[in-house]
Formats: sequence, structure tokens, C-alpha cells
Amino acid sequence: MRHFLTLFSIFCVCSNIFGQNFEFGRISRSDFSATPLDSNANAIVLKEFGQSSVFVDDYDHRIKLMHEYHVVIRINNKEGFKKANFEIPSYKRGSYIRDHLDELKAVTYNLENGQIEQTELEKKKVYKENYSAYLELNKFTLPNIKEGSIIEVSYRTLEQDLFNFKTWEFQDDIPKLQSQYIAIIPASFTYNVVLRGPYKLADQKGEVLKEYIFLDGIRMDCSKISYSMANIPAFEEEDFMTSPKNFKSAIYYELESIFYPSNGVKKTFSKTWKDVDTELMNEKTFGGQIKKTELFKTTLSTLLLPNDTKLEKANKIYDYIKKQIKWNNYLGKYAESGIEKALEKRTGNIGDINLSLVTALQAADLAAYPIILSTRRNGTPNSLFPVLSDFDYVIACVDIDGIKYKLDASNSYLPFGSLPLQCLNERGRIIYSKKSSDWFPLIADELSEQYYTLTGVLNDHGQIKGTLTISSLGNKALLKRQHIAKFNSLEEYWEKLDEEMPNISFTNAKIEHLNEVDQVLNEEFNIILDVNKLNGNNIFSLAPNVIDRIAYNPFKIQDRTYPVDMGFKSKLQYNIQLEIPEQYEVTEKPQNVSLTLPESAARYKYMTQVNGNKLEIFGSLNFNKPIFTVDEYFSLKELYSRIIQQQKLDIRLTTKK
Repeated sequence: MRHFLTLFSIFCVCSNIFGQNFEFGRISRSDFSATPLDSNANAIVLKEFGQSSVFVDDYDHRIKLMHEYHVVIRINNKEGFKKANFEIPSYKRGSYIRDHLDELKAVTYNLENGQIEQTELEKKKVYKENYSAYLELNKFTLPNIKEGSIIEVSYRTLEQDLFNFKTWEFQDDIPKLQSQYIAIIPASFTYNVVLRGPYKLADQKGEVLKEYIFLDGIRMDCSKISYSMANIPAFEEEDFMTSPKNFKSAIYYELESIFYPSNGVKKTFSKTWKDVDTELMNEKTFGGQIKKTELFKTTLSTLLLPNDTKLEKANKIYDYIKKQIKWNNYLGKYAESGIEKALEKRTGNIGDINLSLVTALQAADLAAYPIILSTRRNGTPNSLFPVLSDFDYVIACVDIDGIKYKLDASNSYLPFGSLPLQCLNERGRIIYSKKSSDWFPLIADELSEQYYTLTGVLNDHGQIKGTLTISSLGNKALLKRQHIAKFNSLEEYWEKLDEEMPNISFTNAKIEHLNEVDQVLNEEFNIILDVNKLNGNNIFSLAPNVIDRIAYNPFKIQDRTYPVDMGFKSKLQYNIQLEIPEQYEVTEKPQNVSLTLPESAARYKYMTQVNGNKLEIFGSLNFNKPIFTVDEYFSLKELYSRIIQQQKLDIRLTTKK
């Protein structure tokens, strides 16, 4: 959920729940007592304050952003100890540190024999880590941490990123009793402000600070806006979600414009999509690369045949780029090395690879375009106004007879027209060269499928000897191929598989279509499966799901405030056919069930039947859409609970009387 706020709107002034920055060191014995929000919390924020303000640095006369931060956290148990670890980023350019950290204070408080004892962090225990060419981390850990400790940290940073001002996250992975953020912004600056998340502000108010800052040769006013939230629940991450920042309650800023009173000029930073399109196509690491079609003319003359259809041409070019340029594990919408060097060195980032693909397709006179997108972990791109920094990836799109195929040549195991899960993040922006760009849906059309087939014989010794076949399609096949590729050989992969299934022995194995990524991936094993014996040799106990049994419910939290995003529609099916000894009969088995969610959004089926000495077990679990809403969460959670309960019931075979 997003709420659009305007910076200079008329604010509704409520009672001031929180004051200004609280005094450091004012810890009382009552702070060590639990609150209702403490239930199941490893730690809890008792107070949190932040303030960001634009100022002119007297040292280098640059306009900068000063950010003050102050927090008090109670550590409830050992799992909460990690909250005593801090990493404060400082961005840099080469050897020049653009951002600075100062005025750091950090203290641990412990309640000992009714008295509060404090331990200060020593300055020498703060160290810097050169994380990358652009980022340095200031790291420290609070001393003398115990269960029940309270830590207090405050610091100030001087930063140069005025465009995004400062994101303030009200919500974290631990609950907060109170959180307040103040933004002080010159009257000549205009920001777009977005409040994301499910929780509303407890208090919001604004005031004008007269002649607060000397800027552009004059003393000008500033707007002071205060935002507060109280009793904020922890944000709990679960399976099947995109970036947490899409759903946490937080305030985001984007600089729209700056007005310079000295010359009456207004500089606009917030662009229209038309502006972004022009910028991208004029950028030498983006549009400049797509113009280099001559690099592929010679290759295409030998790669393509005169009678090839458009689809055949596109497939051949796609396979060529996949083999020619290996991904160096760096993302990016821009070409890092450039197409020419990437082809020469046979390695490059995502931009190098997929802009090469677009260029090669265009060189073959195919209608191809780049699509910029934001990966799932990077968050959903802003739909209210263009923010180019939201996008961290680029793919290719080729239009053949009105069908737009989405292509990513960075993964050798991706079939033509498929995308990896990280790219399926609602929407991207397709960049046309001769008309305005447009939003492009990034939802998987294909089904992710896996089929297990086991045929065998149960002997008198309690062993099933037979053949297991696993067939994988779509994303399941992609993940399986990527997993197998991590091993030095197929034999090593099979040995590992044998280790992971202690009750099953593999006596022989083979695999089909490992490298034919557009084909079904088939694995076939000769297996020996040990069956549980009860009461001597009179009773066999057989799990109905001998392979891929659902052992846990991925949905645990009481209320989920964000959708369940599986990425793909999926189908899991298993079929077991066993020949049982003549002297045994099935005396207990799980009931046949068919569970269906409303509108057939998901369905589970299980059936057991006996024909003479043949035991047949059939099961399937289908998710018929990739995304489930918050309102459907409880139904999904209940579906998994019932499946797990049903799969706990074994089949019993007893000797005939």
C-alpha cells in the first residue's frame, strides 16, 4: 500500500505524541519491564528518533544532508543479540569519502541487583570495512550484552545524496513502541513523498522555520515536517514474497525540483517518461550500445539461413548470445564493459549480455527492444513518477507476429521466452526507440511442473525395489538444471542425492535432456526403499508420500500484510504403483481427499486404491495462479495444514489371517 504525500500540503495537526530528540542516558528501571508488544519478540525498540536536514557545509561549501539517529533497544533473549551489531554505510567515489560519520555514542545498560550499570563502547572497537568501490561500512558491536540488556546508540552522518533525501523505516523485524522522524527542507526544495506500508501515522504535523538556512545568497525559510508512529508490530518475512521494502511501513523521498532565487531559475529533477526515454537512448552505455548492429553482421551471415522464419532467427541469436557471453554475476541496466569488449572477453554484466541480445536481434531486422526492470529483492518500481534508480536489470523483448517474447540470455539453462524468478516483479518498462516507453507486465505465463512416478515390488523383507522417474518442466526444470550444474559430475550429484535420502538407495541412474533446455528434464533411478516394520514381520508401515513429502507449513504468521507471490503457477504430481506380497493386505490407509480453494485457485488431491495385490497411490498439488492476495492467506495456510496432517497418516499392510 502506498500513500502519496505532498510536501507543502496543509497538515492536520494532532496532539504531539512524541517530542523532539530525547536525552541520551535517560534509562530507568521501568524500561527493563516487558510490554504487550514484547510477546515472542527477540528484541524491542523502546524509542527511536531521526532527523534529516539540508545544510551548507562550511568546509567545502557543498549542500549536504545531515542525518541524526538515536535509538534505545531492549534485548529480550539470545536471538536478539544480533541487534547489538551495527553497520552504518558511507558512500564514496574512489578514495574520496562522500559521506561521513561522527558524534557516535553507544552504551549498554544492565540491571544488576536493582541498580543500572552501564558499559560504553570504546572508540577503538569501531572499525571500517571497505565493502566495495562505492561503499564503506562503519561497524561496531555493543559491549557486555546479556538477555535483558538495553542498548542506546546515537550518531550523525553527513551525506551528499539530496535526490532521495533519507528513507525512514518505521517498521523493522522487531516491534517498536515509538518512532519519530523529522525532515527539515528548504522552501526552495520540492520533494515527492510516499508513505508505504499498512500502518497509518499516529501524528503528522508541519511548521515553518523562518530564515533557517543561508542558501543561494539569501536567508530562506525551511519546512519542518514531523511524522510519528506508535506500537508498530514487527515485520515478519515468510516464503513467497518479493522485497520487504515493498511492504514495510516507511517514508520515501524523491527530489522534484530546486528553485534558485538569485536568478529565478527552477531546476527540475523529477522527469517524465519521455525525458527518461531520451536520457536512456542517448546514454552511451544503453542506447549507444544498441546502435552497434554492425558488430553482428558478419556473424549473422553465417549463423542464419535464408529460409529461417523470424522465430527460428530469434532462437538462433538467443542461443548464440547465451554461449558467447558468460554472466559475471553483476546486475545492471547499463552495459558495464560495452558490447564489443563483452564479445571479445566473452564475459559481462546483465546489461552487456541483454543489450547485446537486443542489438543482435535488431541486426537481423527483428523488432527487438530493451525492457528495464527491478528485480524482486530490489523492490517494485515507482508507478507514480519515473525513478530511474529503481531499475537494476534489463532484458530483451522481440516482437514476432504480434507475440512479444521476453528473453534473458544471462542464464544458459533458460529456454527461449522464459524469465528467471528474480525478474518476475509485476512490471518493467519497455523502451522503444521511436515512440514513448510503456509499462510491460512481468508475470510468468508458463506452468512450473514436476511429476514423480514410482513403480515397484514390495518384498517379504520390507523393501521396495523398483524404478523412480522424476520429470521437471518450466521453473522446476531450471532450478534442477542449475542445481546439477554445481556438481563436478553427474555421479557426484547422484551420490549427494543418495546421502540426502537415507531410507532410499540408488542402484542405477540416468538423465535425459540435461542440456536441451526446451525439453522435459527426465531423471530415472533404480531404487531400493526400506519400509518400516511393526510387530515383527506382521505389519508394514508405508508413507504415502515416499518422495517430496510436505513436512512443514511455509505459512506461520497470524496475519500476513503482503501477498503470497510464488512467481509461477505450479503443479506437483506423484503416482505410485506397488505390487504387494500375496499374504499381505491393506488394513489402514489415509482417506481419499480433494481440497479446493475458492475459484479453484489451488487444489490438492489424494487417492489410494487396491486392485488385487496392486497398491496405487495418486496425489497432486496445483496452484493455478502465481499470486494470492492477503485475503486468501488464511485459506492457503489452512490448505497446507490439512495436507501435512493427511500426509502424516501411513498405509499399513498386515498379514492375512
